[in-house]
Formats: sequence, structure tokens, C-alpha cells
Amino acid sequence: MNSAIKFNIYLIGERNFFSSEQEYLDKLKMCFDNGIKAFQLRQKDLTVRQIIHLGEKIKKIIEQYDDIYFFINDRIDISLALGADGVHLNKNSIPIKVVREQYKEMLIFYSSHSYEEALNAQKDGADAVTFSPIFKTKNQDFEQGSDALAAVVKNLTIPVFALGGINEHNIQAIRNAGTSYAAIQSAILKEKDNKEIIKIINCTLNSGQARI
Repeated sequence: MNSAIKFNIYLIGERNFFSSEQEYLDKLKMCFDNGIKAFQLRQKDLTVRQIIHLGEKIKKIIEQYDDIYFFINDRIDISLALGADGVHLNKNSIPIKVVREQYKEMLIFYSSHSYEEALNAQKDGADAVTFSPIFKTKNQDFEQGSDALAAVVKNLTIPVFALGGINEHNIQAIRNAGTSYAAIQSAILKEKDNKEIIKIINCTLNSGQARI
């Protein structure tokens, strides 16, 4: 495992899944209690101040644990303001090279949607990439498929996190493609009691043995 990346499941979370902010925060705590070690705050519908306000509440929860990594989507300024562990960039964000030169200790994820994007992100200094969408989702009718994932994994030396439509029933295909990393949102956040699904996904990513 990459020395900078010490987790297999990268949870991406939006409060929009929930009827209230408190319900959202309670579910995040449940996720951390059940073994999630990394979380990305992605909230495109809020102002910077609102994201920081929400991020401060999430950070207070994370600080109750010893080993949970906190990432902010897109905004390096918000990541710095919250003292987060890293930032998740995309093609419209500040370039990876700029962040790497200025903030050498910050962990950098990058959203890739092709082999070329993933390879360039590695060359520019990203610590890890997400590659998506692997499977079709409610909002995306296109899928990369596990063969495309395998090609990216084979040619990169940094962790490649499969993203898009991943759940406990198809996680074995991700492991078979050669990666032991997955970025997940709805499959974990929407589960009323997510202890078992987190256990299954973690087990499969770490050993390749699905127990479904």
C-alpha cells in the first residue's frame, strides 16, 4: 500500500442524502465507528462559509478517532482553513503541480475519467486517483467497466480508487481488476446499518474473498 494512503475505502459524502444536517452527521459517525478511515466532504451547493461551517462539525467528529483522514473536494483554500489532510482535485481545479509545489505534505487525490488523465495526474504528483464511472449509476448511464480499470491499475504506481456504482455485490470485480481501493458514496451512506457492508467491502479489497 502507498505509504501516504493508509486506507482502502474512500467515503465521499453529501448531506443532501439526508433530511437534516444532524442525521447526516450521525451517519458519518456511524461510518467511522464501523471502520471507515477516510472521508471527502463534497458539497457543491453551499457557499465557502457554509462548507467551512459544516466541515468544522465533521472535523470535531473525526477528532474523536486516531486515524481518519479528512479531504475536501476541489477547494484548497477550504482544506487549509479546516486543517484537512488533503484535497481532491479535478480538471477544473487548481493544477496538481501548483498544490504539490506549495503544500508538499498535503495529500492530493485527482478525479480521472480516462487512462491519460490518470497517468498525467501521477506524473504531476498526485498521491492517488479515482477512476470513474466503473459501473452505471442513477445519474450516469455510461460506464468504464472493469477492463478499463484494470488497464489503469496496471500502468500506475499510485493507488487507483474505483468509483461509480460500487457496492457489496460488485466489489469482487473491482478486486479482480487489480486494485484494492474503492471510493464509495450511496452504497454506504444510504444503508440504515452499514456495519456489514463496510465489513464485506473491506474484506474483499484486502483479501479478494467476497462473503456475500
